[in-house]
Amino acid sequence: MSASVADHRVRAGSVRIILSVTGALLATLLVLTGVISLLQSGPGQPRNSLVGTKVSAFTILPGVHGGAVRAPWLSHHPAVLLFFADWCSPCHAELPALARSLGAGRIGRTIVIGIDGDRSPSVALSFVTSSGARFTVAQDANLAVASTLVPAFPAAVFVTSSGTVAAEHFGVISIAQLRAGASGLR
Repeated sequence: MSASVADHRVRAGSVRIILSVTGALLATLLVLTGVISLLQSGPGQPRNSLVGTKVSAFTILPGVHGGAVRAPWLSHHPAVLLFFADWCSPCHAELPALARSLGAGRIGRTIVIGIDGDRSPSVALSFVTSSGARFTVAQDANLAVASTLVPAFPAAVFVTSSGTVAAEHFGVISIAQLRAGASGLR
């Protein structure tokens, strides 16, 4: 092999390494920015609280498994809205853990509804299916509902039977926190 070909291969390899390292650094920076943002608002604390306001962005959404998902408060049931998406790294740990504990999606009288923020119906269906979630999941492909209720994913919004936001939780939520929040809903 000639010296110029070997030099070219070494330079090409160096460029690939530099690009890989740069990409990893940018990804780390994005994750750290999100973590810092959540820490500044405090664990589970909203930055722009909607507590006390009526939920108007969600009445009916398409279901991930087909059909339509109707807002539970339209039938006078309290609800917990769990916001997640396949592109959300923390959601990959949170959703399967919640799915194992939630079963069909009721905590007493409170109905749990997942709101998937993936743009593609097939990605949403795959993520929900692989997580083992058996509770109802709606798709918010254009993030119309999420953009009015939550600043980031994952998130949980606790809604009374009259459609009023009672509490919000931003970031990963444990099943104990979820049950505690749902137990106070009327």
